[in-house]
Amino acid sequence: MTRRRFWVYFLLFLLECICYIDRVNMSLAGHSVAVAYGLSPVALGYLFSSFLWVYVLMMLPGGRLVDAFGMHRVAAAAVAIWSVAQALTGAATGFVTMLLARLGLGVGEAPQFPVVCQSVRDWGPYTERGWAIAAISSGTMAGPALASPAIAWLIQATSWRWSFVVTGGIGLLWVGVWMALVSTPERTSWLPQPERERILAERHAGEPASQGPGIGYLGLIRSPSMWGLAISQGCAVYSLYLYLAWLPSYLVTARHLSIANSGLFTAVPFAAGAVIMIATNWIGDRLLSHGALRSGRRRMVAMLSLILTAAGMLIPLAQSLWLVVLLTILPVGFSNTTSAANGALTSDLLRSPADSGRAFAFLVLGGNVFGLLAPIITGYIVAATGSFNSAFILAGALALVGAAVSALLTHHTLGEALPARALRTGSA
Repeated sequence: MTRRRFWVYFLLFLLECICYIDRVNMSLAGHSVAVAYGLSPVALGYLFSSFLWVYVLMMLPGGRLVDAFGMHRVAAAAVAIWSVAQALTGAATGFVTMLLARLGLGVGEAPQFPVVCQSVRDWGPYTERGWAIAAISSGTMAGPALASPAIAWLIQATSWRWSFVVTGGIGLLWVGVWMALVSTPERTSWLPQPERERILAERHAGEPASQGPGIGYLGLIRSPSMWGLAISQGCAVYSLYLYLAWLPSYLVTARHLSIANSGLFTAVPFAAGAVIMIATNWIGDRLLSHGALRSGRRRMVAMLSLILTAAGMLIPLAQSLWLVVLLTILPVGFSNTTSAANGALTSDLLRSPADSGRAFAFLVLGGNVFGLLAPIITGYIVAATGSFNSAFILAGALALVGAAVSALLTHHTLGEALPARALRTGSA
């Protein structure tokens, strides 16, 4: 049996790499931008977070667009929009124009995670759903890991402006390749017929699913599982954005590294985290039976990952730079692992394919409502205390809250009517 569908996974992996390269570019350029425009830590925190404001507002409409027009069309349009915005960041003349460019980045990136989850649901047998989402989502760490040293070098050798222009151009190149090669499994000509038949037979767990119009957002928000997924995702994403936005600045200001060296040390936890994400979700796929997956037992992967994410609370106790870097591997790696596990868990629990884009969008909305606060709150903490210690402790505590929420709420299917008692109690 051929595995040509893996080329689609690979292109989606590159999409995630590019998405997070564009995000970490601002983190690596943050010190230079702050010097150029005289920005305080609070102002810099708002700038780090700004793209997430529109990202959150566009999340639910973005999920609806995926359901209406298909993941392949929405992916091309979204990456084109955010890549142009990324390049325009390099042309900013001040704080306001840079803020506007970052808002454009948020508009384009809003459908990104729903596109990934919907693509795996359309293209992959259910038996590879967890590791496929994890492998694709590992691009969120592989991108920063591979690109951070190069971007830091580019900023130091040329200027922070050119770093945004170059990374924006990479995204536009991806759009051309995607449009030339990818449609749906039914319409993609280079997909062998036996593989196409397997995908169509097994992508919805080999069981009949509801083919109606779906329950829509109003139906989804009545589900305790949807809220459990969204909140636990938020607790994971808070840690992710704390480290993605502030780790380079922390290494420069608190650990006294150069910009170039901060890029090298930032790469380590993201590279290790990519391996952690794939391995953990692959093990989950292998250990859990068909029935366990359909009943939502994948929540155990998310819960364990959130508990390990909380280890970031130990960073303030570390004296050695290398110990700091090793400790950051846990929150960086396992916050991303949680995100991938929740994406697969949402797909496991979903019974109405017509709601898939909206369900994934709601999941990411929950994640990024928390995520957009992380850079801002951290900026205020640093300004008030002169230290990052309380920021690391807060992120770890939220991760433990997320583990508890996942354990309590994610016990019901999505897209099916719940018994009245379950709606009252929020338990299975």
